[in-house]
Amino acid sequence: MTNLKEELTDSLSELIEFLSNYKEKNNVNNFIGILEEMQFILQSIGKPQIPAETMNQLQKMYKSMFFPRDGLSDFYVFDSDASYMKRKNEQFSLLIKRIDSLLKD
Repeated sequence: MTNLKEELTDSLSELIEFLSNYKEKNNVNNFIGILEEMQFILQSIGKPQIPAETMNQLQKMYKSMFFPRDGLSDFYVFDSDASYMKRKNEQFSLLIKRIDSLLKD
C-alpha cells in the first residue's frame, strides 16, 4: 500500500517525464522546474505524512502553473497522427487529474 507522499512523488515524476518530451513548447521548462522543486520538497520530508503547511505550499506551487494564458491548462499535444495525439492528451489529462486529487484538502 502506498502513502500519499509516495503516490504524489510518483505522479509528479510521471508528469515531468511526460512534459520532458515537449520542452520546446511555451513554459514547459518552467513547469518542469516547479514540479522538480515540489518533488524535492516531498523528498526532504523525513516521515511518510505530509505536514499541512507543506501541503499548502505544494498546492500553491501546483496552482501557480495554471495561469490564464500559456499555463498547464492550455497545454495540448498536436500531432498529424490523430490517435497518437488523442492518446497523449488523454494521458496528460489523467496525470493532471490524479495530481489534482492527491493535492485536494
